[in-house]
Amino acid sequence: MRLRLSDKMSNSMSLPARVILLLCLLGSAAAYAEDFVLMKNGDRLTGEIKKIWNGEVFIDPAYGDEYAIELEYVAYVHTDEDFEVTVRRGRRTETLIGRLDIDDQQNPVMLAADGRSLPLREIDNMVEIEDYFDWKVRSDVSANISTGNTDTSSTRLNSVVEVKVGEHRHSLEFTRDEQRTDGDLTKDQYQILYQDTWTFTDDWFVRGSVNWSRDPIRDLTNRTRLFVGPGYHFWDDSKRTLNLSIGPDYMIEEIGIEKDKSLAAQVTLRYEQKFLRDDLVVYFNNDLSRIITGRKNRILDSKLGVRYNITDDFYVNMEVDRSYESNPADSQLKEDITYILGVGLELD
Repeated sequence: MRLRLSDKMSNSMSLPARVILLLCLLGSAAAYAEDFVLMKNGDRLTGEIKKIWNGEVFIDPAYGDEYAIELEYVAYVHTDEDFEVTVRRGRRTETLIGRLDIDDQQNPVMLAADGRSLPLREIDNMVEIEDYFDWKVRSDVSANISTGNTDTSSTRLNSVVEVKVGEHRHSLEFTRDEQRTDGDLTKDQYQILYQDTWTFTDDWFVRGSVNWSRDPIRDLTNRTRLFVGPGYHFWDDSKRTLNLSIGPDYMIEEIGIEKDKSLAAQVTLRYEQKFLRDDLVVYFNNDLSRIITGRKNRILDSKLGVRYNITDDFYVNMEVDRSYESNPADSQLKEDITYILGVGLELD
């Protein structure tokens, strides 16, 4: 829109009046660029479009609080700014930059920055363009106390820090698991895990990790594992994640007073899926290593759990952890299973 005052009008107005009129005209021009949702019944709802998630478009009007509208009742959405838009491609998704509007045939579309025009129905989600740097912290604790023939108490603390820098996803996880029976320490486990996942294409990534653990009750003084290998995303969208990586696993372990170095092949599986408007999360992590050189052993660590968000910050979780070694330290059991029920806090 071009704003111009005629010479005659301009000369007859005082300076304050000119400023006021110019501001009014600029305000009118800005209205034309405002985000809005056009409903199928003809209603036009104006406000800042925040995102599209779970089949709903979220709008923040000037006259009230942010609310959601189901897309099935929407004719089309207009956004003035670009968003990060994820569109469905069968079992995979593609992330593009673009805005929402209608095409020449009045069909609701996403106008991608690369010139493509994609139907609104193909959108899986749409969010504000992701920051180059982002972070999240999650920490949960579980405790169990029982009395009777034996007095047993157990506590478990798990904390995870996740940091995103460009295409790299860094995570640092600390786990402390302790159990006492009649005052005697019967479980004393520590684990620190650092991972860096670098996605270099839509489907392929490289995962590197350093894992340190200690379990003196089972005669494991300490174990350090170094892993790096390629991986593939089978699913990776707003609702579910499934990826697999495989590579060499270099292991340095101290069992009792004996030290050993080994080379193993490791397969890592990660699965996560969201339900009930993303409040319920089901996850499964599985790490399997088979030692090729050194002390013969097969090591399996798996986690199967459910996490439910009570609020945006608080959640409850149920988890089953299983550790298995085909060749454990002398007189130790091959399998260790832990059942966990706890509460947690998530900050971002």
